[in-house]
Amino acid sequence: MKIKTSLIFAATAFALYACGGAPAEPKGHISEERTAAFKLMMPEFMSMGKMVKGEETYVVETFKANAAKFAESSKKPFEHFQSDPQGNGDALPAIWQDEAKFKAEEEKFHAAVAKLNQAAQGGNLETIKAAYGEVGASCKSCHDMYRKPK
Repeated sequence: MKIKTSLIFAATAFALYACGGAPAEPKGHISEERTAAFKLMMPEFMSMGKMVKGEETYVVETFKANAAKFAESSKKPFEHFQSDPQGNGDALPAIWQDEAKFKAEEEKFHAAVAKLNQAAQGGNLETIKAAYGEVGASCKSCHDMYRKPK
């Protein structure tokens, strides 16, 4: 009976893995901190996105405040980009294999965020839309290269 149970468990695990349901890479403390920092910056980014897309009314002062807060909070995740010996979650090893390339992506992101904040403070929605798109493109570029596909 014990062998039969083990075989069923192994077959189930293999089926989940084959269907893309493999367990996620474990996360250690550093990885958890990095994930938490990314999650903290998302409410402002999502709120700005709704205004940019016309899903919510564009309120200049709200957008300015969100952009300024996002500019500050978007720095925090990068304080936690060290390889975590207990597991890196969705972060790919390429981050630490070519640190200069990753640093260039980080700098590109920070420049796009600064441009968005500057555009937001100016209040011109068309300029803001372009800058918001640049931030989104920077996020996507980094995720495509350095994050495990979901």
